[in-house]
Amino acid sequence: MDSDKFIILATTTLGILLAAGCAEEPHSPNQSLSATEEYKLALRYAHGNGVPQDNAKAVEHYRASAEKGYAMAQTDLGSSYARGLGVKQDFAEALRWYRKAAAQNDPLAEYCLGYAYAHGDGVKKDFNLAVQWWQKSAQQGQINAENALGQYYLYGEFSGDTNHIDYAAASKWFQKAAHQNDTAAMNNLAFLYQNGWGMEKNWAEAVKWYQRAAEQGNAMGQANLGLMYQEGDGVPRDLVQAYKWFALSAGRGNPVGRHAFDEYNEKHILSPEQFAAARQLIESYLAKAISN
Repeated sequence: MDSDKFIILATTTLGILLAAGCAEEPHSPNQSLSATEEYKLALRYAHGNGVPQDNAKAVEHYRASAEKGYAMAQTDLGSSYARGLGVKQDFAEALRWYRKAAAQNDPLAEYCLGYAYAHGDGVKKDFNLAVQWWQKSAQQGQINAENALGQYYLYGEFSGDTNHIDYAAASKWFQKAAHQNDTAAMNNLAFLYQNGWGMEKNWAEAVKWYQRAAEQGNAMGQANLGLMYQEGDGVPRDLVQAYKWFALSAGRGNPVGRHAFDEYNEKHILSPEQFAAARQLIESYLAKAISN
């Protein structure tokens, strides 16, 4: 998995609310501000909310908050070190701050520790420890950890060891993440329903979850939904709908969607009337996405 996807700066709901409500002028970290106030300022600088975006300034305020024991700031400071945002990349320092936050049961810090052990970032690879940290995190509803466990049990991801593949466990974790509106989990859950892995095969459920992922812009979900329409699996066969989803997936850089999209165009699979109808559907989808 890509580190930019999974080692992320924490943008929790609380953090977003704190940042949105922060109207005061920025302060320097040496002034007597509370840990929460320092964290507000860090988020403002990290996201350019009312101030110029400045990762180095964000790190200053994350550090001031973290040193006062604020767990979310400790996690974000660790993520800054892991990614080299506003500070020189330093996995050892990232781990130090993750551990401080994890000692306070911060779920994102627990996930990040699992990621570090899975990828050997600053520590020796240890997949047992990675899973242990992800389980602690996922038990608190952390979506990245739920997805990581799902991938681990579905494909043997990270370790390359297929001995621990457990489709029922994969389904359990993908369902938890999907019900929190995570589109990658939706796509993976649909795949399990489509193949009957860890559950009874159910075309209708597969289409439902592919559709939910696709509507929210998940490129792989869009490609898979296109294939369902192309083959008539769980839905009436509809090449216009198939082309729509392949085109949208291709636009997001998905290779499966791109291949199908190019094939439809090169082989003129759609009639001119079908192509016009598909184009209308695509334009309607994009207009709705922009308005939202």
